[in-house]
Amino acid sequence: MERKIPFEIKTLDNMINRKIFETEKPDKSISHVHVSILKYLYQNRDKTVYQSDIERKIGVRRSTISGILKTMEKMGFIKRVDSDVDARKKEIFLTNKSINKYKEIQKKVTWFETLLTNGISYEELNVFFKVIDKLKENLK
Repeated sequence: MERKIPFEIKTLDNMINRKIFETEKPDKSISHVHVSILKYLYQNRDKTVYQSDIERKIGVRRSTISGILKTMEKMGFIKRVDSDVDARKKEIFLTNKSINKYKEIQKKVTWFETLLTNGISYEELNVFFKVIDKLKENLK
């Protein structure tokens, strides 16, 4: 039987989700998109970040990201403040709640990454990421 890339990726995704939920009760208050946004904001916390920056980084439309940011603001994860530089824009900031949540998530990600990469060499991981990057490029 010939292996197919989409099937293998989907199977791996299912196995990862099962393992995560086996070891951790899922936090339904925060999605993977929220985590991606928190990560971007945390890594750029010393810079001015606007909605358009997040749109580009996450790769979603303005209307979609606007709704996500409104939800995150209601949840207390971000604060949006009118820009002093451009009245049409709002600067986006992390809250203490989101910083704590992000650090908690990072600990879990580090643990899970260690579990996933057990027995895989640095060279093998480099090849894996190169192939993943090529697959992504092919889908653009």
